[in-house]
Amino acid sequence: MKILSVINEKGGVGKTFVTTQLGYFCRYKLGNRVLVVDLDQQNNTGEILSQSGLCSLNPASSGQILRDGESISTDSEFLVVPGDDTLLELESLNEEARVAMNLNNALETVADNFDLCIIDCPPSADVRQLAALSVSTNYLIPFQAKAESISGVDKTMTRASIISQEINTELELVGLLLSMVKMQGIQKENFEQIMKSTGNLLLKKFDPRTKEEKDFCFIPERSEFTAAQQFHRPVFFSEGGKPRKEAAELARVWISLVHKLGLPIHKPIRIGQNPETKKLFEINGENE
Repeated sequence: MKILSVINEKGGVGKTFVTTQLGYFCRYKLGNRVLVVDLDQQNNTGEILSQSGLCSLNPASSGQILRDGESISTDSEFLVVPGDDTLLELESLNEEARVAMNLNNALETVADNFDLCIIDCPPSADVRQLAALSVSTNYLIPFQAKAESISGVDKTMTRASIISQEINTELELVGLLLSMVKMQGIQKENFEQIMKSTGNLLLKKFDPRTKEEKDFCFIPERSEFTAAQQFHRPVFFSEGGKPRKEAAELARVWISLVHKLGLPIHKPIRIGQNPETKKLFEINGENE
């Protein structure tokens, strides 16, 4: 199982969007078994995924797992572990090693049941970030072309570097991912500066046809992306069955990330929608 931490010490950079939409893509476009762990007490990721109707909710919260050593269910192939206020108690415990070990034990127990685990990390540099990076195989840093967001990248990379040297030597950066890009005004100026200083660290765009990496990935600001999050659905899902251009745009980012992680590619899984409840569901032989 690959374990990917989505992390930045600055909030509002698109971590929840990346976590949820990557989870949807890997599950339904690639047929992967996906586990998502929300380490933010606001539980935005947990709510979006569980409210969609597609993702099962783990009985124990991430706070209970880190604090008490609770377990992760193996009853679903698309599962989210929700965040809650229990996470706020972890810092006062002053037991970083035990908290990280509890998360590690929970993930090790279900490692054969999932292809990918995505951990949505909080923006605060606390024990939750330490635990996530301690157990991850990879980490991704979404950021915006804004000064405060770029500062968060520097702090996150410094923290991750220390953890990779002292705790988790297998931890690797898959790249920096520009998010909510407008490419105008101050963002354009900041972007040009980013290319000079960190261009080699940006997530490279992978072309499945040529098997080459070139240029870099970014997520533009799109109203469709906001709508998908608001209505708890994948960007690629369309009630009328017509492909969305925004979905193809976003898929190029996820394909590049999947390539870097080396995830397996299985048969896609179809999605349907209940006309009354608007909840989504997986279509299999029994549903058709």
